Amino acid sequence: MGKKHILLVDDDVNFVNILRLNLQSHDYDVDVAYTGEEALEIVFRQKPDLILLDVVLCSMSGYEVCQRLRENESTQDIPIIMITAKGSTQEKIEGLYIGADDYIIKPFETAELIAHIEAIFRRLEIYEKKQENKAVAFRELQNIIQNRLIIPHFQPIFYLDSRKLLGVEVLSHLPPGSYFENPEVLFDTAFHLGILFDLEIVCHKEALLKLGDRTKDFLVFFNLSPYLIEEEKYRDFSSFYNFYTASDRVTLELTERTAIRDFDTFLELLKFFKKKGFKISIDDVGSAYASLDTIVEIKPDFIKIDIKIIRDINIDMVRQNLLKAIVMFCKDTGIVSIAEGIETPEELNALLDFGVDAGQGYYLARPTTDIEMIDRISKGLNI
Repeated sequence: MGKKHILLVDDDVNFVNILRLNLQSHDYDVDVAYTGEEALEIVFRQKPDLILLDVVLCSMSGYEVCQRLRENESTQDIPIIMITAKGSTQEKIEGLYIGADDYIIKPFETAELIAHIEAIFRRLEIYEKKQENKAVAFRELQNIIQNRLIIPHFQPIFYLDSRKLLGVEVLSHLPPGSYFENPEVLFDTAFHLGILFDLEIVCHKEALLKLGDRTKDFLVFFNLSPYLIEEEKYRDFSSFYNFYTASDRVTLELTERTAIRDFDTFLELLKFFKKKGFKISIDDVGSAYASLDTIVEIKPDFIKIDIKIIRDINIDMVRQNLLKAIVMFCKDTGIVSIAEGIETPEELNALLDFGVDAGQGYYLARPTTDIEMIDRISKGLNI
């Protein structure tokens, strides 16, 4: 990395000569301007890394120079430290409001000025690194979306009493060694970069293409951010699913990836999807945002009971009491209860005793890309 280029703007020749030597001794390249007009000409031509700008100049004040630089797109991000012998609070506030990044009062020790300069460069380095990471992440996401690199996995969901296949939950993964190894990071990053909609649709499309006409035999559960439901273009895109399957075969599983921004609007949009035949499921009931009053308002077809409740349900009385309340609520309201994360036969037997309708988990079946296995499961499975 080359030396940082600093422009020193001050009309005091003796002060400039001394400060330039001190800055050069700290390995900075230094240019000098004695007037505001000269400073502007140098900045627009050379784009220094930082400007040390005296407030009191001959024909054009430092405040005016700062304002002009901030109004120009090509120079508005160059850091500016105002230098002045006037140290009143009002003058500092004025300089900062105009656009200065920092303020230092004459006289000062060189070490103090260097500390101010290096602090600004450290902040810039952190900011630039974040911007670079964002740019890389955005390119990776665009590549994933454009080239449809998503690998859909399917986790079976069974009715617990009959062992029949209720549906499959779609889980979206990327090839090993991908930039985004963690699916949660993948979707969170897409949300923050404003392309969650495009990513979700690719995930859904790839899953439906792989399942083909098998969806006539079971439901397909798609994880969906509440943010996406609120998107007007998602309402317009609802017919997309009908190219691949009937609406009543699709279950939109609401996750807590993002918070609901406008609950009334959100409910109206859910009604729209329900009228189209889509089913609604709420994920992670028993934790996070999925409170009972939320469930009452949404009136879902299914609720997924969080794995934190299911774990050790056969021996934990607190979890058992909470599960009893959820199951009773579901039976009274006609909602199908689904236990997540079943990993042992003891957990399964306890869930059957408590009357949970359906379940999924490694003990029943692991997520798979094997469509033939899904075919076999849909025809009957002994657990």
